[in-house]
Amino acid sequence: MNKLKITTLIFVLLCQTLFSQVYTLKDCINYAQQNNSNIKISNFNYEISEKQINETIGTGLPQIDFTGTLTDNLKVTTSLLPGELMGKPGTFFPVKMGTKYNVSAGIKLTQKIFDPSFWIGLKAAKLSEKYYKQNTENTTEKIFYDVSAKYYKVLIAQKQLKNLKSILETSANSLKAVELKYQNGMAKKIDVDKIKVSYNKTNSQLQQTELNYKQSINNLKLAIGLPVDSQLELSDTSLAELESFTYENTVADNSLIENRNDYKLLKIQLELYETDRQNNVLSYLPTLSFFGNFSYQAMRKEFNFFDSKETWFNSSSVGLELKIPIFSGLKRLNKVYESDINVEIAKENLKYTEQSIKVDLSNSDIQYYSALDNIKNEKDNLDLAQNVFTNTQLEYSQGTGSSLDLIQAEGSLCETQNLYYTKLLNLYIAKLDLEKSKGTLINFINNQK
Repeated sequence: MNKLKITTLIFVLLCQTLFSQVYTLKDCINYAQQNNSNIKISNFNYEISEKQINETIGTGLPQIDFTGTLTDNLKVTTSLLPGELMGKPGTFFPVKMGTKYNVSAGIKLTQKIFDPSFWIGLKAAKLSEKYYKQNTENTTEKIFYDVSAKYYKVLIAQKQLKNLKSILETSANSLKAVELKYQNGMAKKIDVDKIKVSYNKTNSQLQQTELNYKQSINNLKLAIGLPVDSQLELSDTSLAELESFTYENTVADNSLIENRNDYKLLKIQLELYETDRQNNVLSYLPTLSFFGNFSYQAMRKEFNFFDSKETWFNSSSVGLELKIPIFSGLKRLNKVYESDINVEIAKENLKYTEQSIKVDLSNSDIQYYSALDNIKNEKDNLDLAQNVFTNTQLEYSQGTGSSLDLIQAEGSLCETQNLYYTKLLNLYIAKLDLEKSKGTLINFINNQK
């Protein structure tokens, strides 16, 4: 029995060790890279684009096809032969020509010799692979941003919970003390009611924060691809890094624009449209292919094709096939016009995106600078509110302070703490937005502890 208890205890401790891992931001990012559905889908699309290159290359290699037919002529075709063959000139007589059963089987080989669209198609396939690879990086960046923002939102909620629990515990002690004074006739009933109202208010805030925390944890689990019923505990050491952020003026130069994944995608898209235009122009050129055929054929009045005594006839041929486009009802011409317009649209999108990125860089820089300035002020306010609350609590316990002062100091501390942590989260989001606008978000997150 003792051995069973020890074994059970060891198993429980082992399970706690395995499932009580504390996740850092890097841990969450790494988990998301392996399990986030959007990243998986992007990787699948990239794999498809790789196969499409091989598919295009395959069209330029020899094509070998086997064909076979079995025909049952329910009614053999009747032909009219001239009467001269039968000594009856000027007349025709019907003759059933052919057999009831026909079988043919053959192999055909074709090989492109000159086809400009093949090389354009290969170029387009490689550009498509490049596009999906870049799209995967774009998706990864979005997931990095999403996970990081939700990770710090959870940390902020954790910190708010911890502080509210501390304030609630202090408020509970104050409530017990004033109730004891009231019982001994040293305090008024209104003092008890005031502190009880303050206690209930703080408790209500704590419950709401707990709800926000649970929702934030679930959102983070979804972002990294962790089952919602799994345990997730985060390390809060990263919050200290937020206060060490410094300001660096961002200049919207061309190198930063080139870093942006959305800009890179548009450039590849422009290349794809230009390639499509080349393909439409080259459709006016002729194509030349080699072909070779080898086949067997048998014709029977009865279905006896497996009879080795019966005869099969073979035939073979080789040749060249030349196709020269002449007129397609203006279809090719309109496709060239259409591709010209698509190229111009892609160029305009690229120009607009360049200006949009410059505006984004400027706005993100302004927002980040403002967030840094705000956090310094809120940090000073938080220190002041904490000192006021501590001193007011001391004065009240010594009988020199009023219950109203204590309630006001407690409410001010709660409000200041919430505002400080809200500004702290805003600072981090502003930093993420700035790094994203510079195209350096992934490097920034990877360099965090």
